[in-house]
Parts: sequence; C-alpha cells; structure tokens
Amino acid sequence: MGKHLVIATYDGIGTHYSGVGTIAKNIVNSLDGLLNDSKLRVSIAYVNVDKESKVFNKQCFELASKLVAKTGGRMIPLCNTTKGQSEWDMWRSFDEWNYTCVSLVTALNLFLDPNDDNYILLNDTPFLFFAKYKELVNDINAKYFYFPLSTGKNHAFGNQEWRNNRIKAEQKCFDLVSKDNNSKVIALGEKFAERLSDDYGLSFGKNDFLQNGLCFDKYSDYLDKKFTNEDLKKFGIDIGKDKKLIFAWGRCSIAKGFKELALAWVKAHKKLVNHYLILQMPNNSGELDYFKEVQAILAESSRYMIIDDFNPEIWKTVLRTQNTDVVCIPSTMDPFPHTSIEAKLFSRDMDYVIIISDVDGAVDAFSDKESIYVDPRNTELVVGKIIEAATMEYGKKREIIDKNKETIDKFNFPKILENFIKVNIL
Repeated sequence: MGKHLVIATYDGIGTHYSGVGTIAKNIVNSLDGLLNDSKLRVSIAYVNVDKESKVFNKQCFELASKLVAKTGGRMIPLCNTTKGQSEWDMWRSFDEWNYTCVSLVTALNLFLDPNDDNYILLNDTPFLFFAKYKELVNDINAKYFYFPLSTGKNHAFGNQEWRNNRIKAEQKCFDLVSKDNNSKVIALGEKFAERLSDDYGLSFGKNDFLQNGLCFDKYSDYLDKKFTNEDLKKFGIDIGKDKKLIFAWGRCSIAKGFKELALAWVKAHKKLVNHYLILQMPNNSGELDYFKEVQAILAESSRYMIIDDFNPEIWKTVLRTQNTDVVCIPSTMDPFPHTSIEAKLFSRDMDYVIIISDVDGAVDAFSDKESIYVDPRNTELVVGKIIEAATMEYGKKREIIDKNKETIDKFNFPKILENFIKVNIL
C-alpha cells in the first residue's frame, strides 16, 4: 500500500496565464523539493492543450512531467472541447466544466489503485463540479480537497445571468461536499474563508487552509538588484530620470481594482506633479470592456501608462527601481492576490510604501503596521492615501517598510505546502 496524490488543474501545467497557473506551478516546484525522502506518488490531471498552440507552455509542462516521472506517477490529460486555447475558453461554459470533471472521473477509475491511500487536490473553481460525479469513482475511500480560487459571489465576472447560474451551481456543489466525510473545501486564506462562510455557509477547521505564498528562490536573481528609470526604457517606460513611480500590476480583471485606482489617479495626479502612474495590466482575462473602461477613465488625467504585457520582467524591475515611490494593491474581490506577497518580498531594502485593499485577501499578507490600508471603493479615501504615501516623511516610511522583513517568511510556499501535506496526507 502506498500514498498517491493526484493534482487536478486547468492552468499552470500545459499553459500559464493566470494566478491559478502560478499556484499550480508553485505546487509543482515545491513538491519537487519536498519529496526526495517521501514515498508519495504524484500524478497531475490537467486540461489538455494543443501543443502547437500559442498558449502551450513548454517549461510548465516539462517541470510537471519531471515531477511525475520522479515520483512514479502519471501525466493525465483531461478532455473538453476548448483544447485549452485560453482562460476565457475554459471559463465561459459550464458544459466545459462538466466535461472536464467527467473526464477526471474516467481517468481516476483507470489509474487509481484502491489498495493505495489516494488523495485528490482539485485546484480551482471548475473542479467543484466534480462533486456531482464523485460517486462514480470506484475507489470509495479516496480523499478529496476542493480548492476554489474564486466564487461567483466573490468575483463579479461575466454577465448577471451567467453569474447567477454559477452561484447556484457552486452552492449545490458546496452542499454536496459538506455531506461527504471524504471531502472538504480548502481555503486560500483567512479572508477568503470568511467570504466562503458568509456567502455559502461553509465552515473551516485549523487544517482546512492552503495559504497562498511564493517560491522565494524563483526571485533571488532580482532581490539583490536595484534599477533606475533609465533601465525601464527597454520596456517602453520613458518618464525622465527624476520622476517618481506609482505602480500596480496584475491581469486586467475587475477583481484587481484597476478601475478604482484609475478613478483616484484622475484626482490625485494634479497634486503629485512629479509622479507617474504605471499600470501593468495584460488584457488576457476576457474582460475587454473593463480594459477599455480603465483606459477611458485615465484619459481624463496625465502622466500615466498602461502596459498590456504579461512579461514578469517588467513588474520585477519596477519593484526594484529606486524611483518607485508607492506600490498599490487595490484589489476588490481577489481571494489572496500573489501581487500582495510579491510586493512584500520585493520591498526589501527599497523605499516605497505599499497601499493595500482592506476588503479582500490582500490583508492576509500585511498587517496595518506594514502597509497603508484603504477601501478601494472609496475614491476620495484612495486619493488621500496615495498623496499621504507619496509625501510621507522618510522616517515614518522606513518604519512601515522595514516591518515587512519580520513576517515575509510566513509566505514561503514550500513550507506552507509541506505543512499541509504532513497534516492531511503523510
């Protein structure tokens, strides 16, 4: 008898275009270092993607394949009709969610050995639908961890009819999970757990969390560097060597709060004549109307730049640029954004203050002593906080920045995952 962990996910294995993909990549990277002395076998069930398409990510796929081969597991391609061409293709149809989950049932029946202790980590919201078909799995003793990374009530994505149908389906699936002794919902962070409890009636024990974090070693090449505004020119950011930067980044989604930040900048920019607002917001979420809305709002101001580019070298360089003065995490409905932890990690030895949203999971990364809290939906308040941060006396600013050094280790993802596995699997 052995132990077998199957990770089911749609992004971060054959593709990578979202925070879901970053979590999947972090799980793969962390497991690769954790399992040297373990007998745990790892398989990965992923939404299959055309290897010739532009969205196929060879690096992700090879890392996942290497982990699976190392532990004696399997790569298990799941079927739907999208071929994984884009995040929007995967998300637009509940039929696709059903197809993928039924495909997972078939795969588990083919590959699970009922003599093993089998554990299934269902990474992201589409796999909630698996709860409707779980009874078709032959191994009646397998354990399931449902790991939703957004919900219809928490994320205003899609039109209202689509969203209402999503909420009804999620509630049905959550109810099914709660009645099953071999299944439980895992929360990304404490704030998201509160939302899941308030919105869907879920409850969480102390071991029902897989907190977000980062694989710190993936960023070590940048953390010892510092840049100037001259270094930003290679990314098309040419603002003058003495200008200060206010920066926010993340995929272009209503969840990220770019509209709220843009509305505040229209008012704040008149008083911050030496500052530029830089938004790195790649338009890859299927929310083109939102992208255009942010553009239209900022057109009423000056000294701003929107960068429609996923390239991580951009945000890494800006966060290590000496003239970066304020970093904003204005998310309104993000369970626990990676950007909050990235800002925390990259602020080491830098001189910028971080403004964070206090209405969603960003607060899981910062106390109010380590950042400036703000409700991004209150435009006047955001304006005031941006001006406060940009004009703050250096000694006070330094106190806030240096506090982050004391708590960054809590977000070391390999340690987080190691603890989760020890408590729930090994």
